[in-house]
Amino acid sequence: MYVAKIKLNQSTCSLAYATQDGKFSMQIMEYILLNDQDAVFLCRIENVEGDLKKYFEIMEQHESTKFLQILEKTPTNLDFIAVIRDTTGIKAFEESYCFVKPPIKVQNGNKYYTVFAPDIMHLKNAYLKLKKIGRWEVLEVKAQDSVKSPLTNSQKRVLEIAYKMGYFSKKRGINIQQIADALGLSKSTVHKHLKDAVCRIVDDFIEKYVEPPEKIY
Repeated sequence: MYVAKIKLNQSTCSLAYATQDGKFSMQIMEYILLNDQDAVFLCRIENVEGDLKKYFEIMEQHESTKFLQILEKTPTNLDFIAVIRDTTGIKAFEESYCFVKPPIKVQNGNKYYTVFAPDIMHLKNAYLKLKKIGRWEVLEVKAQDSVKSPLTNSQKRVLEIAYKMGYFSKKRGINIQQIADALGLSKSTVHKHLKDAVCRIVDDFIEKYVEPPEKIY
């Protein structure tokens, strides 16, 4: 199972169209496909700069909007329901056997999807469908079962010995077999401990120091 975060330009949808100026954004909290063309969306406004009425008029006047109604307004939230004739993004994923997990962020004319896919081939099929809709970009893909955990004592030991013996030096004057001989372990065991330890360290580095292309999650 893989989890992907994907940005899709969807100005054919009134919800995305209304956010193009960057001063208005929302989240689609839930959705239901009514048929091949129409979907009902439960939306929550996330940010608005300026006249809110203007953005609702933009959505109402867009050709894709079939129904729009404010449900609840509180000091912190404004929720509304909309029936939109544009299911292209969701269908591209669902027809490729990928599951869309709400909320779907809508900002700058784009929708930001979090998608669960059984394998890479199903994601690839979805990407082919996205090409027919608009500009799209994969922001992140990771295996769902890549659970982060601290290094085990065995991994720490092998990593430390490998480092002290020069395995990570520029010239790398020692190989895995020699490390295995020094530790009294099999070559395959040392290789696995080193691989798992390095992967964990790289994961930590990426998470802490490398920002995604657009920091929206």
